[in-house]
Parts: sequence; structure tokens; C-alpha cells
Amino acid sequence: MKVLIVGGSGYTGRELLRILSKHKRVDSIEATSRRYDGKCASEVHPRLKGLCDVKFTSFDLKRADADITFLAVPHTEAMRYAPDLLKAGLKVVDLSADFRIKDEKVYERHYKVKHTCPNLIYKSVYGLPEYYKDRIKGAQLVANPGCYPTSVILAAKPLLDGFKVDELVVDSKSGVSGAGVKNEQEMRKFVENRNFKAYKITSHQHTPEMEQELGRSIHFTPHLLPFEQGIFTTIHAFTDADAEEVGAAYGRKYSLAPFVEIVDDPDILSVRDTNFCHIGGFKKDGRRLVITAALDNLIKGASGQAVQNMNLMLGYPEDEGLASIPPYC
Repeated sequence: MKVLIVGGSGYTGRELLRILSKHKRVDSIEATSRRYDGKCASEVHPRLKGLCDVKFTSFDLKRADADITFLAVPHTEAMRYAPDLLKAGLKVVDLSADFRIKDEKVYERHYKVKHTCPNLIYKSVYGLPEYYKDRIKGAQLVANPGCYPTSVILAAKPLLDGFKVDELVVDSKSGVSGAGVKNEQEMRKFVENRNFKAYKITSHQHTPEMEQELGRSIHFTPHLLPFEQGIFTTIHAFTDADAEEVGAAYGRKYSLAPFVEIVDDPDILSVRDTNFCHIGGFKKDGRRLVITAALDNLIKGASGQAVQNMNLMLGYPEDEGLASIPPYC
């Protein structure tokens, strides 16, 4: 199998190269980068030394020869590439937000740009395998979910699907890699200073994506943690539902999901460098039910989930290349 990664110089590109370099179904990888054309990936991403010797090239649609393409470019840029790649017959997994939100006006309001190919929004499949596996298998274009939405949807949807909930308050905390490689210097100082803060307190661009998939409004506030990778989400649901019944419902829902585990007390360290999402808590305080979830924002929240979608699209075992992700040398 041949894989094309458009935009290999960011964090998600790095993690795709890391995972795919040891994926036994992958015969060749081409990765593009305008800025680093001709440079070896391990020069740009020193952590890949000993794992991946791919050289970055500039993107050329005429040379695009792949079974599947990953768009690992910033939000608002993927829609420049997707139409031509699809027209050329390639399957596409887009890691940006360009095809996640089904209402183009909502997308334009939150991402401050005009959507140039809204027709593809309606053709894309939201790439959360735990809920859309059958549709993903037949898709040409998969919109890989955001990192916050992955944790929130997996942790909240079984509750909302099976029980009456009055209000849903969501508090999520992310490592600094969620800000992207362009903010690396600023985020490094944030980590060195052991800082911590809330940001985009009532207006994060992932909120409409979560509300779309959950089918209701939520109160969402994200926070920035002083380390590189990981997301921890705490959900406060105001409901009369019994905590044990809710926990049992989650166990049933995710019993066949290879990368969702129900545990007592999720924590970030337990899921770091894995494609797992751990969900737990299920404690009540009056009418407040608390559910917690943890995942790696760069793996299950981005590149690992993208490979999970690739496996489904190409008919491979869902956990191929993901059950044990190769460690950095």
C-alpha cells in the first residue's frame, strides 16, 4: 500500500510518520512539505531518527500515486487539496476541521473563512469509528474528529443517548501540542514556567462540532496544561440517572470498541502514546453526575484515529499498526 501525507512537518504529520513507518500493510510513504522540501523527516522531527527516513517533497498532484492520502495541513487549507485528490480517485482522511461541520455557515463563522467546496461537506463521513464504522468503510472522504471532540463525544454520547440530561457542562484540559507546531516556542515557555490557564472560555471552535454530534448544546471550556501531550475531560451532567446504570450502559456500548476502555479513574499517563480513550468516574453528587475521560491528543485525538479510519476504509483490521505504537528511539 502507498500512502501520501500532505503536510508532514507538523505534529500530526510526525505522528503519522511514526505510526505508518511500522504499519505492516504500508509499502511506501510520501510526505510533502513546502518549507522542508528535500529534507529528511528525521532532520525536521529528530524524534523520528531510526524510525523513518522519508524525504519531504513538494506537493504535485500529477505525481500523487497513493491508495490513501492524509491531509495534515492547518484548518482552512485542506479544502484547497481535497477536491483535486478526490477527482484523481484517491481516498482522503482530512485531519483538519474543514469537512467536520455539516453546516457551512457555522464553519465559516467559527473559522473566519469562506468554504470553497461546501458540496464535499455533505459527502464526507465524520471519522469517529465507535459511531460511524460502517459509513467509514465505504467513504472516499473522512473528516477526522478534533481532539477535544473525540474525548467529549466518546464520554458523553452514551449518556445522552440513553438518559435524560438537563444540562451538560464540560471542562477539558490539553497539553500544549494542541496549539500546533507554529506556536512551539511560545508553548515551550508555557511548559517551562509551569503555567496553567483557561482559554477561549466560551467560544472554542470545536464547540459546534461537539454539539453537532451530541445533538444538543453544551457548556464547554478548554484549559492549557504545562506538558506536551494528552487531554483530560471532566463532564458534569445534571440528571436523575443512576450512576451504576449509566456505567453499565457505557460498558455495553463500548464492549466491542477496540480503543475505548471503561476504567475506574482515567489519567493521562495511562493513555499517552496510545490510541486508547479511557472513560470512568460515574460518580454522583446530588443530581450532578461526573464522567471523566483521557486520551492522547496527537494519537486517538488525531493521527492514531486517522490511521484507524484508514484501516477501515481499506478493509484492514481496525487495530492494524495501532495496538502497539512504536516508541521513539
